[in-house]
Amino acid sequence: MPTVIQAHHIPSTLWLSAAERLVNSPGERAAAKRLVANAKAHNIDLNHLWGVLGRTPTGDPMVRQVCLAVIGSGKTAMLFLSSPRPNPVLGTSETQIREIGAAIREALDQLRVVAPGRVTLAQTLLETKQTWGAEACESAGMTFVGRLEYLKRPLTPADAEIPAQEWPESIRVRSIGDPMDFSASGDGTQLAAALDASYIDTLDCPELCGKRSTRDVIESHQSAGVFDPNHWYLIEQDHAPVGCCLLSPSPELQTIELVYIGLGPTARGLGLGRMLLNHAIRNARSLGASELSCAVDTRNTPALRIYESMGFTAFDARLGYIASV
Repeated sequence: MPTVIQAHHIPSTLWLSAAERLVNSPGERAAAKRLVANAKAHNIDLNHLWGVLGRTPTGDPMVRQVCLAVIGSGKTAMLFLSSPRPNPVLGTSETQIREIGAAIREALDQLRVVAPGRVTLAQTLLETKQTWGAEACESAGMTFVGRLEYLKRPLTPADAEIPAQEWPESIRVRSIGDPMDFSASGDGTQLAAALDASYIDTLDCPELCGKRSTRDVIESHQSAGVFDPNHWYLIEQDHAPVGCCLLSPSPELQTIELVYIGLGPTARGLGLGRMLLNHAIRNARSLGASELSCAVDTRNTPALRIYESMGFTAFDARLGYIASV
């Protein structure tokens, strides 16, 4: 039977050692120093480091494997993991994977203690080449939620000339006022209803449904890029909210992210998905952006077909894992 691996909270004296394991890149010492020096400015609390400790060949304390939890908006924590590397001090790949799993498990356990009420969901996004990730994450109790494909589409001056969409008679598309107004008739309440409708039989990471309150989801969407309610659109069908299209500009990159697009069952099959994408492309270009990007679960083949037919191409992919906290 394998020895039980113990993970611990990482003290400040070992933050640099932990950072060296996280960056895993050429010039890692300098990169690790920058991570530690700039962590606070990027809202990274290095007190949320947990991992497996050991000794260097000279007997000095070191961090063997580590998990960093970065608490964000919407009661979500993003987990950043060290990765196995060929190093006799760190042992076999199997040992390292088990230690990463132990670090993740300790982080999840301790988040429940140190961040009660602040985190309800932890997630991590692994590069597809990180084949060890499934074993480490699943050994810590995390759930696979799908392969996310990141798509982008260049925006040209012609896109700003796309005619305004002529929506079906029963459909109204309008900008959202205050997405955090959860009064009876507030836009936050309407948006939450639209999101909840869009989650019914969704093909985009259905494992995420119900893991957080819809209010927390809205807050999380708000934190992406530069929030502007003028670019958040509510879709109403016979005056009832049935979907939404949320755009988030990143002015410094001259890009706009399609943070979320979704329709409830009654609004599907009407060609609205393609119309909404045209609406998003037209508005993104009118804002001066040069590129529109989004992420989609590769199991959502109907959406992928629409994206591809409208000029989107894949540029990256990630494997998503989550755990309730």
